[in-house]
Amino acid sequence: MAIRDILAVVDTGDKDEQFLRDALAFAEFHNASLSFVVLSALPSADYALTIARPYVFLQDYTEAVEAKQQRIAKLAGGSHVELRTISDQPAVIFTKAAVYARYADVVLFGPAENYDYPPIRRETIESILFASGRPVLIVPNGHKPRPIGHLAIGWNATRESTHALRAASAFAAPGAKIDVIVLDAKPSTKGHGSEPGADIARHLARHGFAATVVPAWADELSDANGLVKAARERGAALLSLGAYGHSRLREMILGGVTRDLLGGAPIPLLFSH
Repeated sequence: MAIRDILAVVDTGDKDEQFLRDALAFAEFHNASLSFVVLSALPSADYALTIARPYVFLQDYTEAVEAKQQRIAKLAGGSHVELRTISDQPAVIFTKAAVYARYADVVLFGPAENYDYPPIRRETIESILFASGRPVLIVPNGHKPRPIGHLAIGWNATRESTHALRAASAFAAPGAKIDVIVLDAKPSTKGHGSEPGADIARHLARHGFAATVVPAWADELSDANGLVKAARERGAALLSLGAYGHSRLREMILGGVTRDLLGGAPIPLLFSH
């Protein structure tokens, strides 16, 4: 399905001018409608020590939001963008952001360093992934959108990685090269089968893609680095991954791959659940 509705998530900080420009360029490339949602977290006991010094007066919140809206409008120039704001307790922000995300084809985030409140950003991403049914794309600063003729998917033969493949197909050019990266994979009757990655590569080939199975191994730091390294060495323009979680707190599993990469990477990361 073509990308026609884009939601870009920012906070009230001023570190994200490059991401604002990147989101505008992304929407222009796809000829899509763009909405910015500004997260304005009110202080709460749970977040008193994890977010920056909270505003003391409601006027401070209002001024911060207005200043951000003016910055976005100035950068957008003649381009039409929709501006939304969520000013509330963090838990309410997470819920409302997921609701907004349901009406977008993809949700954009910049890297963690573009946000004044990285913990709010991270938990908003998790809420959107687990409660909206929409994919999240984390783009590095300076990302230049273009037709994607070569992408990679982290494949472990699960429901989540199947969703990641489906989401990635919206970005892939017809006949694109798709690297099926299998990390430390072993044959399994309930997953990979006798030859890890081979079945999904055949499936992709039937849809006209040039699929290649790429065995990969975790590096000395993490599984996440192993996946990113494999995708970059192959020259992929995007890495698509399934997002995994369980328990009441949505604790990430799969060796921490999802959580390790939520901060961003040198390559665009597309997460789906």
